[in-house]
Amino acid sequence: MNLLRKLNHKLGATTGFEIRKAGLPYAPAAQTGRARGGTAAKPAAQVAYRPPEDPEVDRLLRRPVFIMSPVRSGSTLLRLLLNAHSRLHSAHELHFRRLEVSTGTKLAERAMAELGLERGDLEHLIWDRVLHRELVRSGKDFLVEKTPSNTFAYKRIAACWPDARFIFLLRHPASIACSWYEADPDKRTEEEAALDALRYMRATERARQALPGHVVRYEEMTDDPEAAMKAICSYLEIDFEPGMLDYGSRTQSSYQKGLGDWKDKIRSGQVQAGRALPAADEIPEPLREISAAWGYTEGEAAPGTAKAAREPHAEIAEVWPRDGAVRLTGSLHGVADAAGDGPWSLLLVRRDQEDQQLRYPAELADGAFDVTVPVADLAPDGLTPPAQWDIHLAAGTGGAEVRLRAGRHLDGITGKKNIMVFPGQPARVDGADVEVKPYYTVKDNLSVEILPAS
Repeated sequence: MNLLRKLNHKLGATTGFEIRKAGLPYAPAAQTGRARGGTAAKPAAQVAYRPPEDPEVDRLLRRPVFIMSPVRSGSTLLRLLLNAHSRLHSAHELHFRRLEVSTGTKLAERAMAELGLERGDLEHLIWDRVLHRELVRSGKDFLVEKTPSNTFAYKRIAACWPDARFIFLLRHPASIACSWYEADPDKRTEEEAALDALRYMRATERARQALPGHVVRYEEMTDDPEAAMKAICSYLEIDFEPGMLDYGSRTQSSYQKGLGDWKDKIRSGQVQAGRALPAADEIPEPLREISAAWGYTEGEAAPGTAKAAREPHAEIAEVWPRDGAVRLTGSLHGVADAAGDGPWSLLLVRRDQEDQQLRYPAELADGAFDVTVPVADLAPDGLTPPAQWDIHLAAGTGGAEVRLRAGRHLDGITGKKNIMVFPGQPARVDGADVEVKPYYTVKDNLSVEILPAS
C-alpha cells in the first residue's frame, strides 16, 4: 500500500473524505447555472434503453398507470381521486427517472454485460423495484404515477413497461400558464411561465399522439367528477367507487412543494370548482396553437364537427385494440330509449360495399355498450387490402332500422385522425399478412382499416 493509499485509508475512516488528483474521472461535473424563471438545468443522460427481454422475469410491476400531463393541470387532484379507489395506489410525484446507475469499475460493467444487462436495463430494474415496493406497501392492485416530467420520457417509460396504461390529462393552456405563474411569482414572470409550461404541453401532446390511452380534461373533473371518474374506471377495467369523489376521507397525504400541488384548494379533500376559462383574446400568443389543437379555441373546430356532436350518434368512450380483438365502449347520444324495434347491435359495414356487414350483440345498460370484435372477422379471405369497415350502432331491421354512426364528438378534441393513433394487430388474408387498425376519420367517426403488413 503506497503512501497516498495509506493516507486515504486513514482519512476515509475518520472523515469520510479522500484525496484525489484533479482531472480524474471521479471529479464532479461542472454545475450549470439556473436560468431566470426556470429550474436548474440538468443535461439529460443519453442512455440506451430497450424493452425487457422477458417481462415475466424482469418486471414485478404489472399494468402500471401513468398520468401524462403538463405542470399545473390538475394531476394532483386526479391522483388523489384515483388513490381513493380501493384498487389504485397513487403516491406523490416519485421522480423515479432520476434514479441512475453507474458502474464503479470496468469489472462490474463486464460482469453485468455477462448477465445481458446494460445500464438502461439496470436502471429499469431499479425503477420497477422502487415502484413495485410502493405498490406492495399500499396493499392495492395497480400503481398510478403522475410526475409531469414523465412526458419528456414517454418512449422510455413505454419501453420499460410494455403493459403500461396511459391517462392524458389536458387543461386550458392559458389556465395552466396562469397557475404556473401563481405557484411562484418570484421565480418566473407571466411570459416565462407560459413558455415554460408550453414545453410540458408539447411533450404531453407528443405522448398523446404516440401512445394509446384515455383522455380526460381538468374541466371535466371539476364540472362533473363522477362522470370523469366513471370513464377512467371503465378504461382501467375496474368498478367505479362513489367514495373516490370524497378523496379527503380516504387518503392520508402530505402536500409538499415539488412533489405535487400543495395549495389550500387541494387540501380541502373535495373537488373544487375550476377557474373561469379565459376569453380567446386573453390567450397568450405562444399558447394559441396548442389551445386550438386541444379544442379550447372557439371557431377552430373542423367543418361539421359541432353538428355531428349535436346529432344522434354512438359516442365512443374507449377503443382497446389488443389480444386479437378490438373492444369498443361508449353510449348512445341524442337517442330516445325506445328507438328501434329490436335489440341493439354493433354493425360494421364495408365502405362502398353495403352488402358486406358484420353484426355483434350490443346489450345496452343505461344507454352504454361494451362490444368486442375479433380481429380475424375483420380480415376474411377474399378481402383485398386496403379496405375499411365503418362502425355503427343499429336497432331494428329492414326499412325500420335505426343506424347511428359511431364516433367521438363530445370531448372537444378535433382532428383526431392525426392525434389519436391506435396500434395495429396482425391478421392473415388468403395466406398474406395484413394489419388491422382502428382509426378516426376526418369527421371524428370511428372506422377500422385493413392494410398490407409493412
